[in-house]
Amino acid sequence: FPRALLLPLLVLLGACSSQPRPTGEPPVRASAVSVTMPGFVVAPDTSLAWRSDLIWVDDPEGRFERRAELLQRTLQDEFARKGLPFNTDPDSATYDVLAIAMLGPISGHPEVEEVFRLYPALQKSGDGYRRGSVVVAIAPRGTSDIVWRGALEVFTDPATMQELSVREERMRWSARQLLASIPAAR
Repeated sequence: FPRALLLPLLVLLGACSSQPRPTGEPPVRASAVSVTMPGFVVAPDTSLAWRSDLIWVDDPEGRFERRAELLQRTLQDEFARKGLPFNTDPDSATYDVLAIAMLGPISGHPEVEEVFRLYPALQKSGDGYRRGSVVVAIAPRGTSDIVWRGALEVFTDPATMQELSVREERMRWSARQLLASIPAAR
């Protein structure tokens, strides 16, 4: 076997190897979509305010209350990373932010579909994991004129209690995917 072919062959074989996913950890696959209207302007003095706490649509017993709080905090941190802080005085914020989370696809929630009109779609089965969706809308303070909206669909398993650090990292990753189209304030 010629030695000149050995090195390229080893490189190709190395590129084909993959690390197995730890047992019990879902695949990190997501589908994110967003729409930006011309009126959405981000400047150094832009600030945000929550219109309400994050709403978890299909949780009448409040089982996911802590996850909702963590997700809202994670979204707020990602906005801040982009230079868009949340104002301590909501009345003087530039934009209102509304976030909604749910188990399952957005298509199963007509009230959310009507407002957001976004349809992220994961193409393959999650090997037993359910779909989870998060939608975010941004409107000028005090109006219902949405100038940016985004939706993210990921595979999740709410019955699995992963370590807090794993859940936090997945939420940070999800927030980055969801808010990726929003430019940083300059």
